[in-house]
Amino acid sequence: MFGGLYDTNRFVARNFYSKKRQDVKILEVGCGPGANIWFLSREGFAAYGIDFSEVAIKRAEQRLKNEGLTADFKVGDISDLPYGSDMFDCVIDNECLYCNSFKNSEEILSEIKRVLKPGGMFYSRTFAEDMYIGKEYEKISALEFTDIKDGPLAGKGFVRLMNIQEIHKLYGRFFNVLSVDKLYCTINDGTITVSEYIVTSGCGE
Repeated sequence: MFGGLYDTNRFVARNFYSKKRQDVKILEVGCGPGANIWFLSREGFAAYGIDFSEVAIKRAEQRLKNEGLTADFKVGDISDLPYGSDMFDCVIDNECLYCNSFKNSEEILSEIKRVLKPGGMFYSRTFAEDMYIGKEYEKISALEFTDIKDGPLAGKGFVRLMNIQEIHKLYGRFFNVLSVDKLYCTINDGTITVSEYIVTSGCGE
């Protein structure tokens, strides 16, 4: 949404640049057309991406092919990851998990934990409770919405926002939450708030 690729890159650089990169396996869930995967492959990591959209995966594959880069792409369901257990050193969620209910997110996080190696890391960006959700929408629960008519989340379908308590309740059930930081800005002459949490977690040894 804003600053996403930059901050994801910074996280990867800080935690994995000192390692033997070709041996570091990094998965992005909801990878879309592959911007992060392009970066990971270019930097020499073993990059993997999964997305529900076949169109997005085809675009990602073509993007890397055009630049002579390689990655493992799959069309699939992130709540049933088609990978072996203890496979990845890192999993990245760059504004994907928020499209799922709290209950479904628990299933997804359970799968992410399964495919992470002991000591692996999970990086997640998710929209905050003060994110602008439009003037018209359907409210499902205190932090869950759908049919948003305007603003940055218009047309996204189901949207789940988070607060600090819910982050620790959800992520903390599966991981050691290492840090929770918040990005905040306004757009449209200050009339629209864009707010997002960056959650960094570890998978215990």
